[in-house]
Amino acid sequence: MTENAPTDIPSSSQISLVPYYMVDLIATTIGIVVVVFLNMATPLEFIRNQIFGENQAFSWQVLFLFFLPRLVLILAISYLSVIVCMKQLLKPVSACLKKIRNKEDLPAEEVEAAQKRILNLPYLHFPLNIAIWIFIPSIVALAAVVSGMTNYQTAAILSIRAGMVGLIASAIASQRIESISRTALIPFFFPDGQLTRLKTVSRLSLSRRIVFINRLGAVIPILILLITLLTLQWQVALEPVAALDYGRGIIIFACVLFAWTLLFSRELNRMLSKNIVDPINRMVEVLRHVRKGEYTRRLQVVTNDEIGYAGDVVNEMAQGLEEREKMQRSLNLARQIQQNLLPKKNPDIPGLDIAGSSIYCDETGGDYYDFLLPDHPTDPSVRIVLGDVSGHGISSALLMTTSRALFRQRSVMPGELSEVVSQVNRLLCEDVGDSGNFMTLFCAEVDPVNHRIKWVRAGHDPAILYHADTDRFSELKGPGMALGVDKSMVYEARQVSSLSGGQVAVLYTDGVWEAKDADGQAFGKDRLKQVIRENSHLPAQKILDAVMDASIQFQKGEKRQDDATLIIIKFL
Repeated sequence: MTENAPTDIPSSSQISLVPYYMVDLIATTIGIVVVVFLNMATPLEFIRNQIFGENQAFSWQVLFLFFLPRLVLILAISYLSVIVCMKQLLKPVSACLKKIRNKEDLPAEEVEAAQKRILNLPYLHFPLNIAIWIFIPSIVALAAVVSGMTNYQTAAILSIRAGMVGLIASAIASQRIESISRTALIPFFFPDGQLTRLKTVSRLSLSRRIVFINRLGAVIPILILLITLLTLQWQVALEPVAALDYGRGIIIFACVLFAWTLLFSRELNRMLSKNIVDPINRMVEVLRHVRKGEYTRRLQVVTNDEIGYAGDVVNEMAQGLEEREKMQRSLNLARQIQQNLLPKKNPDIPGLDIAGSSIYCDETGGDYYDFLLPDHPTDPSVRIVLGDVSGHGISSALLMTTSRALFRQRSVMPGELSEVVSQVNRLLCEDVGDSGNFMTLFCAEVDPVNHRIKWVRAGHDPAILYHADTDRFSELKGPGMALGVDKSMVYEARQVSSLSGGQVAVLYTDGVWEAKDADGQAFGKDRLKQVIRENSHLPAQKILDAVMDASIQFQKGEKRQDDATLIIIKFL
């Protein structure tokens, strides 16, 4: 059993089918007793005279010699009938349990047959039990008519009355059987729920079940009273009866009928409420834990109606939230690791003011930037790498991590900037293969002593160079395909010299200028240039903050759809 499974699932050794037989036997006994009391309470001695004979007073001798032997015989026949029927109904289930206890091989079709029989059991039991209540009273009534004990009218009345009482007894027994199945068999055979996915089984909606039970409790007593009043008319037509005796008899019978109706209605409603409310209460308990952030609890689904379907949905929701929480923790850890791979601070290079920042739209991203400082103290230049992996999320983060490692590894070895990018491309092509992933790149080598920028562009947006003295912008363009596409690609470096103090180079990914507002309008490169122009006199970090703030304000609360990375290089 897994941690997430319900903890109240019984084992095969704990399951007993005896309660099913006991429910039927008790319901049958109570039903027969009710029939006897109703018949004994029939007004004007009509039924009793037909049974015991006219002018024969009721006595203990008559009870023991005449009535009890016949009652015992009827009970024995009824008990035998319900036991045989219940055994047949439970046959697939008992056979399956027997093999499980004996640790025998159990075919899947036998398990499915047992599952279907468990779900169909209340619906099969009810009509079969009604048939017993119709068949046995009819046989008894027929025997009474043939033996001359009573006439066919009285026999018909007794049979109909017994059938209606049996209808109530069968309904209560079926409700109780369903309740027993929910505590033992269903949790064992359906540990993961999903009862609604089993086809070719009976399924009764809650609304229909409630309507059926309510009509059963309201109509049956009225029918019994109506039939009794009709039988009284037969006697009154043959022999006039005093109004006082007639009224007293009806009142007595109505009181007995009312008491019986009150009892069976209460039991029917109690069982119905239990079968509906208990699963809902368990569902609410699980939802309380979910609300507290505890997602490991699972609901034991025991019905195939609307509540059962809702229970499956609750379990799937809780499992999804649990997996989502685990994924969120993993993503947070990945974000923390990836953020640690980015530069922790801006480099301190004489003659340069450099600032960089990256904002991810998800927990992890595909944007990458790095500052590769020279190993030799006499080398004044610094290499600045800016990459944008296709897409974003976990896959992009993994490719970004790989690219970072390749650049760092290759940069410690001698070679021109174009050679470094070309070799990294070849290695990256071997990793990404035919996956379709790639990375655009802008790699710059800045020399503050000689006032020079050398760069290689690999499918990335050109960097922007702002000339503060002339208030104009230029772009650092160049040929080159994105990394990871063609391993035979040879990249070329370009450079610009004679840079003066106050000039600002801007390296960025498309997430900066493609940030959109609620209307779908992009921030744009023109706004980017305007912010740089207005803040070019400020330090690099201030310029970077101004651009990022302007982009965020432009979005007006809209979620960023792509990673945004920005690097500001200002010549001092």
